[in-house]
Amino acid sequence: MTRRYAVVGDPVSQSLSPLMHTGWIADHGLDATYGAYQLRSGNPVSAIRRLKQFAGMNVTVPHKEAAAAAADRCEGSVANVLRWESDGSLSGFNTDGLGFLDALDEAAPTWRASNRALILGAGGAAQGIAGPLSQFVRTVIVANRTQSRAEDLAASLPKGEVRDWADLRAAFAEADLIVQTTTLGMAGAHSPDWPLDVCSAETIAADIVYRPLETPFLAAARARGLKTVDGLGMLIHQGALAFEIWFGIRPDAAKARARLKAALG
Repeated sequence: MTRRYAVVGDPVSQSLSPLMHTGWIADHGLDATYGAYQLRSGNPVSAIRRLKQFAGMNVTVPHKEAAAAAADRCEGSVANVLRWESDGSLSGFNTDGLGFLDALDEAAPTWRASNRALILGAGGAAQGIAGPLSQFVRTVIVANRTQSRAEDLAASLPKGEVRDWADLRAAFAEADLIVQTTTLGMAGAHSPDWPLDVCSAETIAADIVYRPLETPFLAAARARGLKTVDGLGMLIHQGALAFEIWFGIRPDAAKARARLKAALG
C-alpha cells in the first residue's frame, strides 16, 4: 500500500520539500508519495490530528507549535516532523536544531569555536535551533521584534540572554555567530538595514530562508567579507533526519542539494 507524506503549512506552495523528498523516495525505490498540504484553520491542533491520510508530515510555519500540541508524545513545545504510529497515536519530533547544526558543520565548521550566538527571531524555527545550539556555545542571545517572545525563548535556555531589537548594533558587535530565522528578506518581504558593519571579520552569518538563496542579509554579510551559510543546508539536513524517522534510511544530502539548486536556478 502506497504511503502518503506531506509538508503542512500556510503558505506551503513555495516549499521545496516535495521536490527533495520525492527525489529521495525515488532514489530508494520506496512505495510512497510526498506532496504539499495547505492547512488554514482556526483550530490547527484539531485539524492536524485529522490528517490521518498522511503516514508522516513535515510541519512548517505557522503550525509548529500546534503540531507539538497535537502530538501524543513530543520532546519539546514545537515540532516540525510528525509520524502516525501503528497504534493510532501521533509522535512529534523536531529536526530543525540538529539539521541546522549539520548544515553549519558542512558549510562553516569553524562555528564550533563560537562563544556567543545571536538568534534573530523567536518563532518555531528559532525555538528548534536554540536548544541544540546552546549545548555548544557559551551564550545564546535572542533578539525579536516582540520582546516578550524573546524573553520566553531565552528563559528556556541554560545560557540564554535577551537583547532589544532597537539596539541590534550592540548585539551584532558581540556575536561570533548570527542566525537569521525571521521572514525578513524572504522573497517579496522587506529586509532591514542589518548592522553587519560592526561585526568582526570572523563572524559567521547564517540565514534559514532559502527563497531567495542569497537573502539581503547574506548578501550584506558577504559584502563585508563574512563567512555565510544559506538556508538550503538546514532545509536539506532537517529533511534528511525526517526521512530517517519515517523510513529508517538516511538519504543523500548532496543529491538533494544538486536537485534543489537546479530548481532555484
